[in-house]
Amino acid sequence: MNTEASEQRPARLDAGQLWTWHGGKDAIIWQLMFGGDTVMGIKRFAQERKASFFCLEASTGRVLCDDFALTTGDESETLVGDGWMIGLETVHTGLLFCHAFQPGSPEHLGIWAVDLPASRIAWSRPDLAFTANLGDALLAYRSIVFAGFPEREYYLLDPLTGREIEHLGTAHERPNQLRDAAESEEARQGILLPEGAFDDQGHVERIDLGASSVTVRHRLESGAEGIPGWVAMLSVAEGDRLIHDEVMASGEPMPVFNSFLMKEGRLYYIKEREYLVSLAVS
Repeated sequence: MNTEASEQRPARLDAGQLWTWHGGKDAIIWQLMFGGDTVMGIKRFAQERKASFFCLEASTGRVLCDDFALTTGDESETLVGDGWMIGLETVHTGLLFCHAFQPGSPEHLGIWAVDLPASRIAWSRPDLAFTANLGDALLAYRSIVFAGFPEREYYLLDPLTGREIEHLGTAHERPNQLRDAAESEEARQGILLPEGAFDDQGHVERIDLGASSVTVRHRLESGAEGIPGWVAMLSVAEGDRLIHDEVMASGEPMPVFNSFLMKEGRLYYIKEREYLVSLAVS
């Protein structure tokens, strides 16, 4: 990108081209996934050790669902993962698939299919763990012990209902082939992620879009009290014309990487941890 463009005044944005959503005071917008014209994600509140889901209309930022807590879905309404240890796996036709964790382990456990616009759990399989999204089926496994040794018993599930389509057993060859042939989440959801590089002043992340580009520069700067912190400065340019620029983060103890992406002509970025911002980029 022409360095002079970053010093120019950004072009005036058309109404509706830019939207901002606030996840709440002290929120950390943690993960994003896309299904249809929706952007879905998890936000975390570290002091409360609470995590919840949100769903926005991707084109406008209109809130379709917010602060949805993932529960077991039975009469007890127990929070999955104590309301904190949960994450996202994949999406399918508007359903968001979530997981908890095995006790004392980073390994995932459980599959919950959530219809966020309807604020409901479509189905759940807490006994299984997600392996891959095959498009027309989910590959999942159950941990078992056979003759004193741990094994994985594989299944194919209907993504709309959670019902078993096929029991694959404990042999690994076919499950491994299916997993290796599965599309990446980036390809499935049509997402462009930034590539990292360096310039003469430090870390740079960038997405090239032909005539347009999105760049985030990470710099270590002194704060108001002389305490150094990392600043992330975003700029969007069309050729030599600066369209948009903004400080995404400041005063951070380390560079805040992987906080922006492109999806179907829209840029999405996380600002100050609490805000999700989207801008139409041609």
